Amino acid sequence: MTLQLCCAWIFILLLPGLSDGGKLLVVPMDGSHWLSMRQVVEKLTERGHEVVVVIPEVSWQMKTTPAYTVKTYPVSYTIEELDNAFHEYVATHLKDLPFPLNALALYNNSVHVFRTFFVQCRNLFSSKETLQYLNQSGFDAVLTDPIFMCGATLANYLSLPFVFFMRGFPCNLHYEAPQCPSPLSYTPRLFTFNSDRMTFFQRVENALVALLELVYCNGFYEDAIKFSSEVLQRDVSLLDLLNSASVWLLRFDFVFEYVRPVMPNMVFIGGINCAQRKPLSKTLLLCQRHPLMTPEVPEGWHGGRILVIPQDGSHWLSMHPVVGKLQQNGHEVVVVVPSASLYMKPKQPQNYTVKVYPIPYTEEHLAVALKSFINAHFIEQSVLNIVITMYQSILEISRFFFTNCESLLHNKDMMQYLRESEFDVVFTDPMLMCGPIIAEYLSVPSVFFLRGFPCGMDSEATQCPNPPSYVPRLFLKNSDSMTFAQRVKNMLAHMLEFVYCKPIFTQIEELAYEIFQKKVTATDLLSHGSIWLMRYDFVFEFPRPVMPNMVFIGGINCDQKKKLSQV
Repeated sequence: MTLQLCCAWIFILLLPGLSDGGKLLVVPMDGSHWLSMRQVVEKLTERGHEVVVVIPEVSWQMKTTPAYTVKTYPVSYTIEELDNAFHEYVATHLKDLPFPLNALALYNNSVHVFRTFFVQCRNLFSSKETLQYLNQSGFDAVLTDPIFMCGATLANYLSLPFVFFMRGFPCNLHYEAPQCPSPLSYTPRLFTFNSDRMTFFQRVENALVALLELVYCNGFYEDAIKFSSEVLQRDVSLLDLLNSASVWLLRFDFVFEYVRPVMPNMVFIGGINCAQRKPLSKTLLLCQRHPLMTPEVPEGWHGGRILVIPQDGSHWLSMHPVVGKLQQNGHEVVVVVPSASLYMKPKQPQNYTVKVYPIPYTEEHLAVALKSFINAHFIEQSVLNIVITMYQSILEISRFFFTNCESLLHNKDMMQYLRESEFDVVFTDPMLMCGPIIAEYLSVPSVFFLRGFPCGMDSEATQCPNPPSYVPRLFLKNSDSMTFAQRVKNMLAHMLEFVYCKPIFTQIEELAYEIFQKKVTATDLLSHGSIWLMRYDFVFEFPRPVMPNMVFIGGINCDQKKKLSQV
């Protein structure tokens, strides 16, 4: 519960207009690390937060500025000593040595650099005046680059939630600390210089290096671990300092990294690296920029052509404000809707283009079918009967909406229009699979906007770990803390998913076969999604790893709610 509150508070701090501003302590790292972080610090100040940056009196890039409060503390080294340590570090990286000599040279030099820079942390805690100021200031959170651990140690010392702003850790710590799966079979370790397509001998080498990580990482952080234990007056390990971080802001883009699951509090913010670059192409921006997080249209932005395939009902009420925002941000948006629907009314004034295709039922038939579906969820009966009743109602409503997709794909005029329009991306609620089929048919990338899937299909399609030992299955009312008997029941329900999920998507798979002339499963269709925009907040869900292209946008559900209070 404490972690949830911390994450919620930090999330509010980072959003514009939702609070009156918080008090944020920033513990940065010098050099290129600071050039990347400075942009974020300035933006936080612009949004009304009171930001205090604690820096050493001797540094390369960190200077005092009127934009935010800067607190300096004395240090016991000179700028020449910093320069010499860095020059030696760079020279070692440029030497062309074979493995393992290159690894040994880099290791020895890295240990020296880590010890040189960690002197800053000792000097910070030796400054009684600075510590007194920090203790009395009543900060809400700490933003820090944790590469040398000082910010993490200080946050633990002040008992504050903290956010990491970083590129990565040696020894795979940024995946081990948040308990992300990081298999040796295809995730190369530091110093091996392997790709993710390794030969058998490279995998053996990778496994040996992974075993050595525990040794050489303790060498990197030996001084930090000892000093943190002294400051916190308890034995601490590297993972103790890192695993209580509330949010990890990772300064790289997942599309350029090895494919691996991450935890939901790890947020990829690629592109914040030292200097301002040229704007991304419109295709990349379409995939990377979520419209609700972009209050202004960037300079030089010309927009893209977006095809929207929505789902009726509450799904559309959630998607509708996003579609409107996309149009406001300069995109050309075309929404394809059936002639009969509950909420997608083509005659209502819109700021985007609406294309209508005919379907063989009326709005009255749709209302009756939906009412029957809803009533099935409120019948009081035994657990077995509840499962059977809900399952039958899901099958009936799925078959009903399948007619929409079939009518669209068999409409020659509409399909010709979609082919000729040359859309850049398909934005869709994939619940009933029509959007993924259209995206595959048009050979364009797709962005999914959804709450979740039955049978854990979202996890299966994205290859996320989804162990039944602690992730409750559909129809069960278990928590993630299950007894042995509950785990057994959860496992049985998981095994049954292969049986009862198949009929739900049988018709759509047959339709996909008709369109593509090859066997395609529902999971195959979902696996092609470029971005998954998940309409919930990870702090209210069961903890589980997710893939980096799964973005949590909790709060977009049907209706606009009142703003959160600062408390």
